[in-house]
Amino acid sequence: MALEDLKPGATASRSVTAAPEHFASKIVAGTPDVFSTPALGALVEKTAAEWVGAHLNADQMTVGAQIVINHTAATPEGLTVTATVTLAGVEGRKLDFTWTATDGIDEVGNGTHQRFVVDRPRFEQRLATKRQG
Repeated sequence: MALEDLKPGATASRSVTAAPEHFASKIVAGTPDVFSTPALGALVEKTAAEWVGAHLNADQMTVGAQIVINHTAATPEGLTVTATVTLAGVEGRKLDFTWTATDGIDEVGNGTHQRFVVDRPRFEQRLATKRQG
């Protein structure tokens, strides 16, 4: 399958079990041991990136450009958080997604995510130049 085969409305999902490495308390002392907003964002980004990545040439990849996270409910340890991304639009190299996440009890989040298809060698060369100062 190629990138051209991805059409608006197509979806992909990925799940993770809420565990201590995902906790808000690992980021901010004194906050609860619940699935954190950054962990939710990472799940959404991983879901979209790996799904689209399977449709790219070996010399291409996607990079995240924007993510809007509405974290609407807390998820305790042991529940499974599932993010579902829906391709909302394709405009050249830009891919726009909407997403929702659930923990089997509640919808725990929703929002949007934007990625761009980039040329991997060119991207890596820019990074190397930046590292050199």
